Formats: sequence, structure tokens, C-alpha cells
Amino acid sequence: MVEAMIHHTAVEDTVATVHVDGAAFMPIGQPLDLQATLESGQAFRWRRDQGWYWGVIGRHSYALYQVEGGLLFRTSAPSTAEALAELHALLRLDDDLEAICRDMAADKPLSEAVARHRGLRLLRQDPWECLASFICSSASNIPRISRNVNSVAEAYGEPVSLEGRRLWRFPGAERVAEAGEKALLGLGLGFRAGYLANTATRVAEGRVDLMALRLAPYSEAKAVLMELPGVGDKVADCVLVFSLDKLEGFPIDRWVRRALEEWYGHREKAQYRELLEWAQERWGQRAGYAQQYLFHHLRLLSKGS
Repeated sequence: MVEAMIHHTAVEDTVATVHVDGAAFMPIGQPLDLQATLESGQAFRWRRDQGWYWGVIGRHSYALYQVEGGLLFRTSAPSTAEALAELHALLRLDDDLEAICRDMAADKPLSEAVARHRGLRLLRQDPWECLASFICSSASNIPRISRNVNSVAEAYGEPVSLEGRRLWRFPGAERVAEAGEKALLGLGLGFRAGYLANTATRVAEGRVDLMALRLAPYSEAKAVLMELPGVGDKVADCVLVFSLDKLEGFPIDRWVRRALEEWYGHREKAQYRELLEWAQERWGQRAGYAQQYLFHHLRLLSKGS
């Protein structure tokens, strides 16, 4: 067992250096379910191998392994401090998940999801990669989205190795725009290729400043996103929640719609805006968390998990 091999030595009161096959340890004193967080349809480029999750944050590669009290991690980041900052941001460790789950558990239909998946956290991802990923999600499913997004990264991103394993940074908007629709079609993106290429062009030309949208109000940021090719209500809300700190967003796909119909009594074929406004009134700034717990729970129930 990996846990049995850990020896902690405090460093700067925030991290312990641990020597388990060269891994360091990051203590986390709040709920975290790494598997649920990385496999709940928020991000599509993390791969699990013998309990380790391999992926890229920004320009650096990571391998993550959850143990009691925190995470073991390996990384190509040049310093422990930089790695800690990137992990802290990605996992939204500034969110008080204890309080969020306590509030959600008081909502009876949500209580089972919270009990079963306590520690499922929202991610704070790079806005461009998140936007590109969810453009690829249109009329698709998680395995295919993952294939499409990884194909783009491997074709046009820069390689970054970690312990002999080659991973890929996601290409910037300029590189995707330069590749163009025809090349993206060749990667199997189908009709999504045109949307991604055209959106990449707008971002590359500076017509949209994605990072600036983190500072804009929810409604303003959403309106800007929905002017982009391939971005409707759901894709916009995914990008807002999973990368732009708009936790009042409430992405509604078929799983969430089904949960709202079966567990909250909403009528079939209710308009997106009607359901969104209801969710925001019910959960406020925690609507994004409520959505993710509903989505993950119902999707696993459908698989018998």
C-alpha cells in the first residue's frame, strides 16, 4: 500500500516532502474525492493508471494519487511552491466544501448525492482549454469528448514529459486557429471542427478576453460566450462554472434535466432559462456544485454504480 510508505516532514507549514518513489505530499484538510472530481465530466484529459491520475495543468505535467489527509504528487513544475499553487487553484481549495455540502444535504433530493460523493469538488480550469473542450462536447458523450480533446492536444500541443511518460499541453487558440477547420475535421471532430476553428480565431484575434470574464458579472460573461460559434446555454454555463468562477451557473444536460424532472417535479420540455432561474433561486452561488452532484450521481445510478 502506498499509504504505508509515507514519511512526513513539514515544509513551510503547507506541504510535507515525502519520498514515495519521488513524490511529494500535499496535505488537504477538507473533503476531496479525487476520482469523483476528475471523472465527473468537468475535464477530459486526466488518465488513471494504477491509482495515479496523469494530466497537465497549464504548462506542467502532474501525477496525482490520493492518500489519507491529502495528495501525493509528481510534477514537471520547477518548484514545489508553484506546484502547490497550481493544485490549490485547480481543486478550488479556497471553497469551503464542508459548508457547501452541509447546505446541500439539507435539500432532500440532493442529500443522497452529497452522502455518496462527498469530496466531489468543482475544478478551476484554464478557460481556453475548458471552452474548447465543451465546444467538442456538443451532441457527444464523455468517451468521445475525451478522444476529441486529446486528439487536438496531441496534434497541436507541446509535449511535456514526466518520468518517461509523454503528456501534452493543450494548444493555444492561435495554434488551433492556424490549424483550421479542415485539419480538425481530420481529427474526427465532425461538425464541431468548424465551431472550434472559428471560436479559436476570435479568441486568437483578441475579440474575446476569456480571463477578463472572471471579473465580469455572470450574465455579462455568459452573453459574451454565447456570441461564439458552437456556444449555447449549456456550453456557456459549463465554461462559466468550470473555469471562470461563476458558481451560480447551472449547466443543464439530459442528466440534470432528468434529475430536475424526477426529483423536483419539473415539467418535461421546460425551457432552459426557466430551469436555470429556478436553480439559481434555490441554490444561489452554490448552483454549480448542486448541478455537479446531481449530474454525477444520476449518471452513476444509471450505470448501476
